[in-house]
Amino acid sequence: MKQLLFFLFLSLQLSAQDFLVKKGVVIDDLKVGDSLEESYSLYLPLAYENGKQWPMLLIFDGEGRGKSAAHLFRLAAEEQGYLLVSSNDISDQNDLEENVMIASRLLQYVTAILPVDFQQVSTSGSMTGAKVASSFPLIFDNIHGVVAVGDHWLNFNLLDERKNFAFIGIVGDEQFSVAEMNHTADLLARLKFPSQVYTYDGNEEWPSPEIINSAVASLSLDAMRKGKRPVDRQLIENLYQQDLARVNKLMSLNQLLNAENLLDIMEEKYDDLIDNSQLRSQQDQLSRSRNYSLQKREQNEISQKESRLMDDFIYYMEDDIRSSNFENLGWWNYQKIQLDSLSQRNNAEDKMAVRLKGFIKEYARLKRSALKEDRTSSLESKLLANMLHTIFDPQAFDAYKEIISLSAQDNDFQTAYFYLEEMLKHGFKDMQALYKIEGTLGLRLTPEYNSIIEKYLGTSKFH
Repeated sequence: MKQLLFFLFLSLQLSAQDFLVKKGVVIDDLKVGDSLEESYSLYLPLAYENGKQWPMLLIFDGEGRGKSAAHLFRLAAEEQGYLLVSSNDISDQNDLEENVMIASRLLQYVTAILPVDFQQVSTSGSMTGAKVASSFPLIFDNIHGVVAVGDHWLNFNLLDERKNFAFIGIVGDEQFSVAEMNHTADLLARLKFPSQVYTYDGNEEWPSPEIINSAVASLSLDAMRKGKRPVDRQLIENLYQQDLARVNKLMSLNQLLNAENLLDIMEEKYDDLIDNSQLRSQQDQLSRSRNYSLQKREQNEISQKESRLMDDFIYYMEDDIRSSNFENLGWWNYQKIQLDSLSQRNNAEDKMAVRLKGFIKEYARLKRSALKEDRTSSLESKLLANMLHTIFDPQAFDAYKEIISLSAQDNDFQTAYFYLEEMLKHGFKDMQALYKIEGTLGLRLTPEYNSIIEKYLGTSKFH
């Protein structure tokens, strides 16, 4: 794959053609060449002109929603002067390599037709798309930076001093990836890579355009610092005042830890570009606040509790799957109920509960995927891993289908019927897919199987 990607990179040297598209509007469903079904959305800022080269942001939404993702970056594109190219084809149903190849073809195509500044090509993505975005600097030597939202993928064995890209993480305070995102940023900082992590309230896949604008600004300022774009004093001042206004708003809302996080980012972000004395004054004000001390202590206590619970959940899940202990499914259901209840209390621990649920769901998903590829693992262990996944993700339809398949192979039709009905209760609608589940020929012909399908979908194939 790396040789092919290197070939794609060489093609970026093609001269840009004049590109006539309406400015200030997101144009959707533009084709990636004549022979591909892949498409993208494009946004050119109002100041766009063909006679100069422009910084470009490649955007990868985790569900291929190119147009809506591009809209979130319009503020950054206008204020900071970026071309936006947003893929419609990234999917969590693809593996990382397939998504990277889709993204690489898009990069090859748009850089051949747009007047792109190759020193300022950056990537951004959310969730699955964030893995694609953060993999690009490991493949292409001169990717300037990454804005990874909610997730990321970095192989530190592939890093070297030539790949000095900026890593900007954005993560919701209810996303289980908070700790890992900060850990990655810390490791990169030790290796002298510019790295910052912005936080936002909740667990939406994308944050607000204002936070996105601030994160993209970290790339713009890094480019100025490295001489990749002219130092624009007016833009720097505008961005600084916007960030400072967000700090003041967070402090007024008593979100003092989030305010501290943004102040720490600003200190690095505007270093050598603006007088930071006002930031130090704000930091001193925070440190003297009794509410800040209380929130900091509470955060430390919750972090320690969360770490303990996470270690426990990993241990118990590994032990139960290894021993195929179906008796503990009730215990896991109880843990889910407890976490659901805790996440509704609107106190300091509710966000911890949401993060823990997300973590267990992801750990179970990864575990069942690993077991599926492991020919030495028992049918019972695979069954249990899939069952645990459905407890914490009731719409994990692939897990339900795997349970039905494994149960049918084990001649346990009652378990298959139960999970078929649970899957349909949770909104599965594809009747044809229910008759294509591997290893279920005998099961599909039974009156019970067809009766359950007819009950929820109104019709069935053999009833």
